[in-house]
Amino acid sequence: MNNEKKIIDKYLLPLAQNKESLFLKNDAAYFKKRNLVISTDMMIEDKHFKKNIDPDLLAKKLVRINLSDIAAMGAVPEGFFLNIALPKSKAQGWLKNFTKGLKSDMKKFNLKLYGGDMSSSDKIFLSLTILGKTNSYCHKKNYTKSNSGIFVTGCIGDAGLGYEIMSNDLIFNCSTKSKKKLIQKLLLPEPRLSAGKQLLNYAEFCTDISDGLLEELSFIAYQSNKQANIYLDKIPLSFASKELLMKNKKKVNDIWEIILSGGEDYELLFCLSKTPKLRKKLKGISKIGYFSKGKGVRIFDSDGKEFKTKKFGFSHF
Repeated sequence: MNNEKKIIDKYLLPLAQNKESLFLKNDAAYFKKRNLVISTDMMIEDKHFKKNIDPDLLAKKLVRINLSDIAAMGAVPEGFFLNIALPKSKAQGWLKNFTKGLKSDMKKFNLKLYGGDMSSSDKIFLSLTILGKTNSYCHKKNYTKSNSGIFVTGCIGDAGLGYEIMSNDLIFNCSTKSKKKLIQKLLLPEPRLSAGKQLLNYAEFCTDISDGLLEELSFIAYQSNKQANIYLDKIPLSFASKELLMKNKKKVNDIWEIILSGGEDYELLFCLSKTPKLRKKLKGISKIGYFSKGKGVRIFDSDGKEFKTKKFGFSHF
């Protein structure tokens, strides 16, 4: 577990001993009598985004990372509460562009704004609390069993690579088109709402990949007292990610480490047993490994050799 989860378990879990909280092990709280799912996320300047980011894109990302939690629960989004703190000097122009992006995604995902709060601060602070509805059931399990397959939606690693390109922490050789696509995945994730609903009654576990594939897998393995085994050649990659691997031979290990632990993919990670019909019905999913007896996460390359990483995921602390 990363520091954030350890802090939550130590200080907040003792205060959340109620059924609705699902003991802080899932992506959202669940109010069974009302079939209501509630989640919240925050974004802080210089921690989650740079001050020069387009407010229009920032609004959309804030909405979508919350929608991703709703998708992971298999729920349908309804509306949200929004809290904003920002410097007074930015209030008018910044908010004009921010609300433009907000309005666009509210229409796209059929959302309502219920209320919120606003204040001034030295840096931009955003917090959104989203509500979703379920049909009396949602993804509540936080464990799996041996031999269950490990699956993901979409492509993994684009957002992490996009972040590295934007921050210039690593210089990659690749086309301008690929760089733009990777950055686009970072700035504008696509919540897998349809997949989350289709997985209801099938998935043993479902979560979104916000802090990195390895970090999320590590959490499931810890909760289940099992070992996750994944294979690099099974992990779905976009054309842009493949281009980076092809054109940067000396940085292949660095690139794989970013793909596995970079975070902010907001794809779904879930476990399935024998569900051939669902696999045919649900497009765009990939089996990347399985759970077995043991502990932790093991990664293997195409030759069956174990791949070691220094980093497991993004930590908020």
